[in-house]
Amino acid sequence: MLTPASRLIRNSRQLTLLASLVLASLVCIGLLMLRAMHAGNSHYVWLVWNLSLAWFPTASAVVAYNIHNEDSKLRGFLVLICATGWFLFFPNAPYLITDLMHLHARPDAPFWFDMLLLIAFAWTGFFLGLISLLLMQEIVRRVFGAGLSWCFAFAMLGLGSFGIYLGRFLRWNSWDVWSNPLRLFFDIAHQVRHPLMHAQTVAFSVLFGFFLVAMYLTLTAVMNFHQEVRRS
Repeated sequence: MLTPASRLIRNSRQLTLLASLVLASLVCIGLLMLRAMHAGNSHYVWLVWNLSLAWFPTASAVVAYNIHNEDSKLRGFLVLICATGWFLFFPNAPYLITDLMHLHARPDAPFWFDMLLLIAFAWTGFFLGLISLLLMQEIVRRVFGAGLSWCFAFAMLGLGSFGIYLGRFLRWNSWDVWSNPLRLFFDIAHQVRHPLMHAQTVAFSVLFGFFLVAMYLTLTAVMNFHQEVRRS
């Protein structure tokens, strides 16, 4: 059970983190508004929707993390609901990295500005995803231990990269789990059962998975180093 002092510290750190993520999102939207005013069109406005989807797993993870810290009979059930939502929408966060595929020279705005715009959205979405995984891994660590928590993190990064492929190239969405579950299931089953027929699926999922793992390990290493610096 958390003491009032520890609860206050935890809440202040959460608010600081969330405030930084909100600021990053506002910078992205501000850049998009500048582009719209300069170009006189709404090109790239769909980035706002993608960023909104990237916020969903982070919100789910924050709620799950705080519920898990409370002493409630419904704690396990509520955490499971949040974890399910997080799992289904987690790929939407690092998915924004693949939006860089839309970067082309256009006559209505400088190329460097569009590059900055897409990188800003990609970085914000990517960081939202990593933070959400950190929170979910901490829940798993408290319940099952450190070893299984890392197995969980690596598995989610691998599945997340596969989910990104499903969204980017096969155009599936997270809500298709409810709106079109059978087609989604058979499409995934076909990809899994016949990997040699889907070399691009395997290559993308593996390589992007390694990238996500490397970035996640970098983030955790930076956090540990920061704690060491503060103690020294």
